[in-house]
Amino acid sequence: MKSLTLKYAIAFLSGIVMVGSVSGFSIVNANRTLHSNPYVQSSVHAVNPSVYQSITKFKKSETPNQVMWKEKNITLLAKKVELENVPSSEKSVITSITIKKGEKSYTLKTDGYNDKLRDISSAVLSPSNTWLAIQAQRSAGDTLLLINLTTGKSTIVNDLLKAKGKKNVESITAYNWSPKEDQIAFSFGDTSSSSLAIYNTKKDGFIYLPRETDYISTGLTLWHKDGKSLDYISEYPSDQKKLYRYSMDSKKVKSVKKISQSEFQKWFKLDKYQIN
Repeated sequence: MKSLTLKYAIAFLSGIVMVGSVSGFSIVNANRTLHSNPYVQSSVHAVNPSVYQSITKFKKSETPNQVMWKEKNITLLAKKVELENVPSSEKSVITSITIKKGEKSYTLKTDGYNDKLRDISSAVLSPSNTWLAIQAQRSAGDTLLLINLTTGKSTIVNDLLKAKGKKNVESITAYNWSPKEDQIAFSFGDTSSSSLAIYNTKKDGFIYLPRETDYISTGLTLWHKDGKSLDYISEYPSDQKKLYRYSMDSKKVKSVKKISQSEFQKWFKLDKYQIN
């Protein structure tokens, strides 16, 4: 009988090791495996910075007349003016954006834009140091500007999408550069709908990601270090977030897990935005 009892006890403990932390038990060997192997940890969908591409964050400073974003030898300076006889939410307008990289300097005149830019939300440098992505706020929505730091040429991604026949391009929000190529992943849509795409700057072409459902919004895009996978967190239904993974090889999206607000904040810390 003792032998039989020992047999079942061993089987029970083996089951605990298999299910890991789900059972609520602390299993030393299982924890060692998770912490020593980031790809094992990724497979159980933990927030692990070592899996994702590192994103250098620009530091922001501002005065009533300008906004500055700076990182190493790159400085972005947006000049602002205050308009008269307009609603308070539309008084501040960016008239120009100057980007300096070493000895090179390029200036974009933005005061002629039909939909005026109001502020700079974020900036991200591509891993090749060739492109700078700038997210700029408008009265309604956000614009994504891409600046070639070699030639000074600027591209408005919103306009490219519209030229390709996309109708719902009020705003481009979550975005990040691939670690392997000069291509950028981003979400676009309006306040009730979100789609995702990848723009390849060399090919001047888009990849449109398939959608598992009609996302309301997308709050985050993060590339894996190998550049072969892209994770993003989208909302559907309202106030319910889920982590998805897109494979560059299979061209397919898979649902990974539901994300609580506290979990989302952990992923968000890996992104370009400054966390105060």
